[in-house]
Amino acid sequence: MTYVFSIQRIAPLIVAACFAIPAGAADESEVKQVYEHVRAQFSDFVTYCGKSDAERRQTVVKSAIALASARKLTDPVGAGTEAGALLRKECGIDAAALTPAQIRWMVVAKPLSFDGERRHIGTFTSAQALANRVYTPAGDGPFSAVVVNQTKSISNHLLVQAKALVEAGFAVLVVDTFGPRDYKAGVSEPLPAEFAKDAYDALAHLRTLPYIDKERIYQTGFSFGGMAAALLASPEGADALKAVGRFRATVGHYGSCRMASPYAGGKTNATYLDMLSADSDRPLLMLMAELDIETPPSNCFPLLDEMKAAGKPVEWHIYPNTTHAWDKAEHNGFVYRTTSGETMTYRYDAAITQDATRRMIGFFNRYR
Repeated sequence: MTYVFSIQRIAPLIVAACFAIPAGAADESEVKQVYEHVRAQFSDFVTYCGKSDAERRQTVVKSAIALASARKLTDPVGAGTEAGALLRKECGIDAAALTPAQIRWMVVAKPLSFDGERRHIGTFTSAQALANRVYTPAGDGPFSAVVVNQTKSISNHLLVQAKALVEAGFAVLVVDTFGPRDYKAGVSEPLPAEFAKDAYDALAHLRTLPYIDKERIYQTGFSFGGMAAALLASPEGADALKAVGRFRATVGHYGSCRMASPYAGGKTNATYLDMLSADSDRPLLMLMAELDIETPPSNCFPLLDEMKAAGKPVEWHIYPNTTHAWDKAEHNGFVYRTTSGETMTYRYDAAITQDATRRMIGFFNRYR
């Protein structure tokens, strides 16, 4: 993930929080600000009430983000929660809360479409050209394949990874969750499960192609895509997302096992969405960075230890003295800042990038 302010990570979590945080947690003045910001957009409140659930949620999300971006809110999650509940109540809509466990499988975006034409990566292939297209090694196939889920954009680090996978004998489909839907960081963003749903839709597409071995399809992802790797290991998720088939194995690069708002600040009422769950039954490798404050490895423990002890097919490796986005040379030196003022400077590391790619390919080959 790449951000200018940590507000850019909060959009999907405000959506979640509008259903999951107990009432009475937020500052009343902040709740009032969000409430009035939404009401000001509708001269006739009946119009707001007549919108779909998804449209009403998005309206509250945008209002909370706008106010937080203007530094008028310290707790957009809590304020969005209570303002959304108040608005639904005034509309006469049942405001029964969903649980975080239910929210983590929520999907509101329309399905992506994928190009079935077979392509080869060449000297002049750009990272952007990879989006939602299939690239294969030379030969007739059928090829084992890897679905690659992005961070915030399709950038050069994904081209490097795609080339390495093709050279290792895999076909590659890089999924662009943002571009086709005009998602923009900090304005409108996918819910976490949408990355997983897009991966399953990509898998279903690959299974229709004659040059792909439909029984040997894998997934890897980076940051948000790494969270998808954890979600995809769950049979509950496969059922909730109506998956056609399952991935043989998944690998998450600087992802997370839990996702929390950067505004949580230690609050006991903060919303956490589990990306990894104890029911996981597919091989999963989590590659993490010791110094990562964006998706800290601590969010994966003690769960990973407990799953390993229970015989679940989970593995992990934590790179010492390493930051988030270790493979993104294009973002070397970027400063990530939390709302509490803690900072982390992205450091590109060629050796760790090569090692992570080697571990990923080795993991896939073990289940080939």
